[in-house]
Amino acid sequence: MEIFLNEHPQMEFYALAFDCNTEYAEFLVCMNTADDFEQTLRDYQEDDKRYCTDAASIRDLRYNPGDWEHTDISEIELFSEDELAAQYQDDIERQCAELLQLCDEILAAFRETDVFKRIPKTADFISFCIDHDEDPADALARAGVKGALA
Repeated sequence: MEIFLNEHPQMEFYALAFDCNTEYAEFLVCMNTADDFEQTLRDYQEDDKRYCTDAASIRDLRYNPGDWEHTDISEIELFSEDELAAQYQDDIERQCAELLQLCDEILAAFRETDVFKRIPKTADFISFCIDHDEDPADALARAGVKGALA
């Protein structure tokens, strides 16, 4: 993250997400700027008119890290496949729930670091964890992010 911030000192971000693939105990650190979102929105609007008027679709696009410009700032593998098998013995539901909770805890700790404080943030900046295939509205609600849902 420090390297990324040093390479992009002029960018200001509206969101940071830990995009978690809990089945494999991995997550990507992702961020997006308002300008990048506006370009993505224009691209989507060319192909799908619901992105012109449907507020929920626009919000989901805004907070879906899979559609962001900076989706692989860092990749972290929390456990190996062998460690996952030993710990969860194919209880994928428990594994996913516990690993998403762990990612939330890691993000909470990251918010306290100097690196996080260095991120140039918009006034409405948010940070959250999202399971890779999770609906952004669900992830934001789970994180208690209310402003993004309006």
